[in-house]
Amino acid sequence: METKEPQRNGFGTTTLNGLLLVQRGQPILLSAMPPKAVIQHHQIDQFDSLSNPDGYQRNPVTARIRKAGEYYRGSEDRVPGLMPNPLLANIRQDDLANADINFRDGNRADYESAKASGGNWLGVVTLDLPTDIPIWIYDGQHRVGGIGLVAGDLGALPIPLSITLGLPREAEMREFYEVNTNAKSVKTDLAWELLRHMAVNNPQLAALLEETGRDWTVRGVEVVHELLAASEIWTESIQSPNTRRKPNDRLTVTQAQFVKSLRPVLNMPLLQKAPAATVARVVDAYWAGIAQIFPSLFAPDGNPKDYVIQKGAGVTAFHRVLPFAIETLRARGQGLGIPEAYAEVMSRLPELSGEIFDDDGTPSTIHGSEFWRSGSQGVAGQFSGEAGYKRLASRIQALMPKPSEEITL
Repeated sequence: METKEPQRNGFGTTTLNGLLLVQRGQPILLSAMPPKAVIQHHQIDQFDSLSNPDGYQRNPVTARIRKAGEYYRGSEDRVPGLMPNPLLANIRQDDLANADINFRDGNRADYESAKASGGNWLGVVTLDLPTDIPIWIYDGQHRVGGIGLVAGDLGALPIPLSITLGLPREAEMREFYEVNTNAKSVKTDLAWELLRHMAVNNPQLAALLEETGRDWTVRGVEVVHELLAASEIWTESIQSPNTRRKPNDRLTVTQAQFVKSLRPVLNMPLLQKAPAATVARVVDAYWAGIAQIFPSLFAPDGNPKDYVIQKGAGVTAFHRVLPFAIETLRARGQGLGIPEAYAEVMSRLPELSGEIFDDDGTPSTIHGSEFWRSGSQGVAGQFSGEAGYKRLASRIQALMPKPSEEITL
């Protein structure tokens, strides 16, 4: 598909070369424009209660526009990004009457017949578009905004477009709705997995993640991989990306939840530069120490789903206090890969207690292993959300030795 710079002839036109197709009677042009032409022609039908109450586009987000521009332009530290996905746009019927379609492969009669009959057709065309005719963007306004910020640095970079021809404004609005309500972002665990693969093969990306303080996600995924390969406690309990839970499995926490819970550990100065295998050994030893305190919760013949300790609330709370356990062991001169050392630091865990109520409203005090039971029979499940996780971590930390008390001067 050929892409040309805007041609300024006596009539003032932009020439688009591309593939014209008809889907069930609706013409769509697949083409490309250089950045300056995109900025010149584009329009956004943005909702405004006063000036444009019939508009349908949301307000643009400045941060997203800036991020898109930085992505397309690149920098000394990062190569410019590509734009393989086209902007979705429309030339409305009244404006289309002033455009000229020249058929290079295929003929107009077959094209018109497909339009009239609701049929399908395919051909190669040239579209001469007067420079004052707008192209209404219904998906990609932040990308267009980013292009506008850095258009001078992009030169003749072809910007792909999928342009419906003559789509009624109401149908244009419907397409916007369908695209933005049905599209789903990539799940966090898969996105972080992909980021890890890219960072491994792209030193510039790895450096950028470190500079912006986001490299902990990549390191967290690497730690999870090490745990899945070697940990008796976690090898069957962390749900990997694109896997589904089954009734009889032992999955208790998604990879994304586990990685996110590790952030306080990964950001410790001691472990920031440590190999993933080393961090995984520390984490595994810590949980092995907890398992020595609560052996029934981690029994091979049991099901970890029956307890909250290996679910989101448990891993988040325990990983928040792991840095304090590590500092206590360091102050004592003990190794960080010894489960028995963590078991000693966490020995008061069975003192955690709380109340549950039976069907008659009669309270019972629950402690020890039963504190962690899932559902209404346990207490730990009552600590939900970030605020709940924080309170649970505080209660755990209150039962631990203070690292400052272990310092020898």
